[in-house]
Amino acid sequence: MSLTKYVASALGKASFREAWAAGGWKVLIDGNLAETLVEHGPSAGDPAVLVGMDQHGNKYFEKKGAQWVRNRFVVYAKADHWRTQDPSSVPPEWHGWLHYISDDNGVNTEWKAPVYAGEANAHPSLTGGKVHQPKGAWSNPEKLSWRKYQPWTPASA
Repeated sequence: MSLTKYVASALGKASFREAWAAGGWKVLIDGNLAETLVEHGPSAGDPAVLVGMDQHGNKYFEKKGAQWVRNRFVVYAKADHWRTQDPSSVPPEWHGWLHYISDDNGVNTEWKAPVYAGEANAHPSLTGGKVHQPKGAWSNPEKLSWRKYQPWTPASA
């Protein structure tokens, strides 16, 4: 099978041109998408089976014949750029399945939220966002209003 046919079939399209127009060019830029395509594509030996999809649009796959702990993976709904692939968008019921805590997932089990828990919404990662900058920090225009030290004055003799 040629590379163009492989890419087209891996993306579920009839031709390479159709796959390219649907965003297949992103595998050239994003290594995660390329790895998913090569490792888990349609002709990678044992194709992955779609187990389910969560409320955010993330798709969860499992390869039955693969090595244990290497056969469950997620394709994020916003997989167009590596910065938008946010692991915090995985809901708790799928997190347990994805990390082998349980074989129950969001499809085959009815999940009841604890009484104290509110709704778990996906939220952006805050590592690159706005963080607290105290007075005196380079990025804070406010200057320190107190002295960091008290100068020593020797006693007069």
